[in-house]
Amino acid sequence: MDYSKKQYCKIKNELRQQIIHKILNEKKTIMEVAQEYNILQSTCKSIINTFQREGRVGKKPSRIRKVRKVIRTYEIVLNPLYPSMSTILSSQKTENCIENSNIGQKEKTNQNEKFTEEKELKNFCLIQKWCEEIQKQVILLSNSNQFFQSPMNLTQI
Repeated sequence: MDYSKKQYCKIKNELRQQIIHKILNEKKTIMEVAQEYNILQSTCKSIINTFQREGRVGKKPSRIRKVRKVIRTYEIVLNPLYPSMSTILSSQKTENCIENSNIGQKEKTNQNEKFTEEKELKNFCLIQKWCEEIQKQVILLSNSNQFFQSPMNLTQI
């Protein structure tokens, strides 16, 4: 029998239990059990090792993997009189997280990054519009109120 060309096959939990029973209880060798069920010896061995190490018969329902989570924080100091002098400070922090794996997780991550960049750009544009509106309101107030003086006038006094 040529084991190198054997295709991957899913082994049901009932068959796994039978393999464990024959090897551990009936004291049959791994080679005998593998030939009896027409599976690879390495498969039988891994089933036994998993049972002895973790106490489980079946496959894991889902894989748990470690993921790095990047958290970006933006601090915005608005200068309504001079929006060009407004400052944006950004910081980035990385955390290690654990999550269940999903099919297409990489694609979802790429979509989320693209969505986040678009969202950041929209927020920045919105902040610029707010600054412009505040500046307009300040100009209207300064024209209607004699006691309000712009910073330029204060330096001239």
